[in-house]
Order: sequence, then C-alpha cells, then structure tokens
Amino acid sequence: MTSAPPPRRRERFFAKYRPRAALGGPKYRILREAIIAAIEDGYWKGGDRLPTELELTAMTPYSLGTVQRAIQTLVAEGFVTRKQRSGSFVAPGHQRIGGPWLFRFLAEDGSGFLPMFTKVIDRRQVVESGPWFSWLTQGKPGKRLLRIDRQIRVNSELVAFNQVYLDPEVYRVIAAARARELDGVNFVHLIQDAYQLPVNNIAHTVRCALLPDAALGAIGLHRRTLGMIVEIAASAGRSRPVSYQQMFVPPTDYRLYISESAADWHAATPAELLPGAR
Repeated sequence: MTSAPPPRRRERFFAKYRPRAALGGPKYRILREAIIAAIEDGYWKGGDRLPTELELTAMTPYSLGTVQRAIQTLVAEGFVTRKQRSGSFVAPGHQRIGGPWLFRFLAEDGSGFLPMFTKVIDRRQVVESGPWFSWLTQGKPGKRLLRIDRQIRVNSELVAFNQVYLDPEVYRVIAAARARELDGVNFVHLIQDAYQLPVNNIAHTVRCALLPDAALGAIGLHRRTLGMIVEIAASAGRSRPVSYQQMFVPPTDYRLYISESAADWHAATPAELLPGAR
C-alpha cells in the first residue's frame, strides 16, 4: 500500500489541478473535478491513501463540509474507496468507475450510493429481434450489435448480471478495446467523453420473472430463481439511440435507483434525488 504525497507536494495539488475553466454549481463539484484530474494524471495512483478530510481543508480554500461532500461523491462514483479506521484510498484503475451511471444501489440506511464495480465476462457481436433491437439499429434488418456481458458487484458482493448492447460501428472506441480493458468502465461516461455526445434521455422498464440461465450462471445461482429484470434504453435526445441494457437482479436487500437523466448524477447523495432518503 502506498502513502499520500509528502507535505510540500500536497500543497501544490489544488493550484495544479483546479479546473481552469469556469465551473458553475456547488464548490464540492470543483474539488471533485480537481481530485479526479489529479488521479487521472497519476498524482495519486490506484491504492494511494488520500489526505484526510482535515488535510484537504488545509490544502484547498474549502470548508470541511465541502470536502466531505466531494469525497462522498467520489466514493459513490467509484473513484475512491473508504476503509474503516484507515482512511480514503484511490480505487484501482481496473475497478474505477466515474461519471454518470444509469443505475446505482443505495446504502442500507439510504445515506449514500454504494461503490459499484463491473467485470466483463463475455463480448460478442449478435443479431437479435424485438422492438428494442429495431430501435437501437434504427430499423436496419440484419445489423449486428456488440453485446457486452458483465458481472456487477456492490462492495465485494456479486449482486447482478448486466448485458449492454451498442453499435460497434458507431462506438469504435469500445468495440476495439480488449475485454479486460472494459472492466470497471462506465460506458455512458466514455461515450460522452469520447464523442462529445450528451446521453440525456433514459427510459426503463422493470418486471419480476424467472431469471434466464445465462444470468444465473454469471451470478453463481444454479436453480430456478425469481428476480428483477430491468431494461434501460439511453439516447441522445429522443432521436439518437445510444445503448440498450438488461440487468438481472436476484433477490437482494439492496435498493436499486434508476436514473431518468444522466444529469441526476450531479447530486452527491440520494437525499437530493429521493424524498424519502436520509
């Protein structure tokens, strides 16, 4: 395990990585952007312990409350993990998830979103049928889509199986990547960054049914299991399809939050999204 940079180097952190362009909104977002920039630049590497919240207040112009909220947001997005009595650490690169997720799991007490990690277990090009396929291919019969199968873990617990469909000819940055390079990747965030494409319209359905064998095998269940099947269609506006996902969730104590807009993830806590959350 590595430690945080020495004091003199830490003092230069905010001056070097604070956003140069004007960034509207709460101060915690500015600090969040600065910490992410430092992580992506290698200033803090995977496994490094971050300065304490009190140290960050001394290193930046922000209050303890602002620092705590920024760290809470980074934990929710998977950039940072917390270890009891040890502090906050940069998540390993293969587990790190940033940017907006279309679904998240809530902490038991509703006080925050839980860290979520993904692992790709299969990737292939497929031709399927159904209204969603016609929508995603824009009515082109026989067109092949890229399907990426992923396990989803909350903390260290395997909680769901996810299948993501997208056009490999349009999103070549994903289609050309090796499977292991896609572990922990937030596809919505990657598409928005790589193609400057705002994924701002989300539609979803939820039903309860017997989970298919592929999902049971991926989750490690080998019997007939009733679970939740979630379908999520994401588009840029209402006219440009981006992706279609299916998520298969066996019985769990975790509550699932599904966004209707990628903009929802600018909120730091469930309380800003759900009236009943603490």
